[in-house]
Amino acid sequence: MKTYPVVEITFSPTGGTKKVADLISCYLGNITNTVNLIRHDVSFSDVAVPSDSLAVIAAPVFEGVIPDIAIERMKEIQGNHANCVVIAVYGNRAYDDGLIQLKDTAELCSFNVIASVAAVAEHSIMRQFGSGRPDAEDSKELKKFAEEILEKLSSDKELSTDYFVPGSHEYKRLGNLNVVPKASASCTGCGKCADACPTGAINKNNIRTGDSSKCISCMGCIAACPKGIRKLNPVFLAAASLKMKDLLSGRKPNEIFL
Repeated sequence: MKTYPVVEITFSPTGGTKKVADLISCYLGNITNTVNLIRHDVSFSDVAVPSDSLAVIAAPVFEGVIPDIAIERMKEIQGNHANCVVIAVYGNRAYDDGLIQLKDTAELCSFNVIASVAAVAEHSIMRQFGSGRPDAEDSKELKKFAEEILEKLSSDKELSTDYFVPGSHEYKRLGNLNVVPKASASCTGCGKCADACPTGAINKNNIRTGDSSKCISCMGCIAACPKGIRKLNPVFLAAASLKMKDLLSGRKPNEIFL
C-alpha cells in the first residue's frame, strides 16, 4: 500500500501526545518534517505544508478542549489543502469537544482533514491513570487506524471530509484548573524547565516557581526536570486523585472517524 511524506505537527508538553503521533505517522509514511508547537520563542507563520504531503496534527485535551495556545499556534500554519489526520490525545477520561475542535481548526488552516483520531496517553497530572499508555496494545490498534487511513487515501472515490466527529462546536471548557508546579530548594537552576514551558511562564532568573497568569498546568516543566524535583503539592495530588478516581479508572478506548 502506498505511503506518504508526513509532516508531523505536535503540541506535546509531557511527551504522551508525541508518542501517539509518532506511532501513527510511522505507519503512514516517512516523516519529512516536524513542527513543535511547544516552542514559545518562534513564529509559526512561515510554516507551509506542501500540498502533496500528509499532515499529522496532534494535541492534548485539557479540561475538555485543546489548549488555547496550541490552537493559536496552529492557526498560523498554512495547510495548502494538504490531506490531514488530526489526533486529540486524552488522559484516560474523555476527549469531550477536543477532537471536533482540532478538526475545525485544521480546516480553518486549509487542511483537508480526512481522518480524526482520539487516543489515550498517560494522564499528565495524575500519571497513575492511563499509566504506560500508549502501550503495545495501543500500538497495534493505532497501526490498524493507519491502515484504514491509507485505505481511504488509496480509494478511487473522492476523499470525504464530511464525516461524524463527536463533540460540540461550542468547545465547552469543563473547568479552569490552575496548578503551578514548583521546585524545591535543591533546584540547580539548569533552566530546562523554562525551555520546556510552552508559554514562557518560567523566568530563568526566578526558576523555582512559575507565573500563574501564564501557566496552563501542562506539566511540561515537571517532565523536563532532570532531577525530578519540580513537582505539584502532594496533598493536592492525593485529593485530586481520590476525587477523579472513578472517572479516570479503567482502560478507555482509542477511536477513529473517517
